[in-house]
Amino acid sequence: MERTLVGGPMFGGTVFGGTVSGATGLLRQARPEEDAARISDFVCGLSPEARYLRFFASVAPPTSGLLRALSGGTGADVLLVVNGTGAVIAHGMAADASPGDRLTSNIGLVVTDRWQQHGLGGLLLSMLVGRAARRGVCSLVLDVLPDNRKMLGIISRRWPDARWERTPDALTIRPAITPWQAAGGWPVPAIVRLPASQSGIRQSGEPRAASQSAA
Repeated sequence: MERTLVGGPMFGGTVFGGTVSGATGLLRQARPEEDAARISDFVCGLSPEARYLRFFASVAPPTSGLLRALSGGTGADVLLVVNGTGAVIAHGMAADASPGDRLTSNIGLVVTDRWQQHGLGGLLLSMLVGRAARRGVCSLVLDVLPDNRKMLGIISRRWPDARWERTPDALTIRPAITPWQAAGGWPVPAIVRLPASQSGIRQSGEPRAASQSAA
């Protein structure tokens, strides 16, 4: 059953059954075989700046290996927001790893240029973090370019005490998942109301969406 997400105080919205008026999108898990072409079109449709901030390089068109990963074919948890025509407008993924005896997850997300700063990135981040926590993940890895001030601002607000490391390519942030964040997220698929104004569907107190560079 599809649920509806609307603006609210926690993790971008409130869940309830039914429909909403206005433009809507569908938040759902990626299907590797069915969504590869859609995700390729999405990546190619990003501005050069958005692609660079997310992938650290020009990846249009994406290689077969990258496309397989972005479609969930390598086991990552991949969430999409698609519009009424089925086109992808936001993409987020969490790739789990087990260094030592702790399960971590590398988070990456990007929103198409038209829909940036409307809260979709924050919604995806909250969903991915909550889902990761339910898989037993305790901490995250986020690789962000120093020029990506929007994403760095989001991370600083959500995890002000997180550990930052400078690498040759980026800043690596390793925040722990808080109990409040672990409780976030809802079952998918879910209907998302696409905002008609800049108020968006962002989490209360959070910055609006931004492209994030992490693979």
